[in-house]
Amino acid sequence: MILGNPKESGVDLAVALLNTWDTYDDPSEHLERFEDLQLFLQLVGRPLGAASARPADLHAVKAVRDRLRRVFETSDEAEAVEVLNVVAAEAGAVPRLERADGDWVVRYGPDERDVVGHLAATAAGALLEVVRAHGLSRFGTCAAAPCTGVYVDRTKNRRKRYCCELCADRAAQREHRARLAR
Repeated sequence: MILGNPKESGVDLAVALLNTWDTYDDPSEHLERFEDLQLFLQLVGRPLGAASARPADLHAVKAVRDRLRRVFETSDEAEAVEVLNVVAAEAGAVPRLERADGDWVVRYGPDERDVVGHLAATAAGALLEVVRAHGLSRFGTCAAAPCTGVYVDRTKNRRKRYCCELCADRAAQREHRARLAR
């Protein structure tokens, strides 16, 4: 499981959550046990969530993850928006302005002690903002097969193709070996 800096934005949190399942990794499921969920919450900067999580949250978080993944798998903007709107509504994703590290930040939904609601609201709210600003053009699935990690392309030239540096390096090495073999 490769994490960017999910403490910084809801988009990073959404991508980190979605990438807790990936066909490239062995095992592909990174949220198998309750302890895995607690570790994930710690890694994404949600220590209150890790401390207040319950075993029943594991199944619910994985269900939210599976619903959010549909946004990265569809080319239909209306379908993506419908999925995100439903997830946001169910999680009570009401925006509010809060102080964090001396700056104002917009937060959606319940605080992190409501693990499922917080993850769903934060991820759905952030992904809805990406769709509003850019449509689905910024959502992608890693081009380094067999990896199925997702990413949100925030580059100016919209050239991102890989979920992480590891996959980009692996693909570059594969292309280099292929050129040498010719």
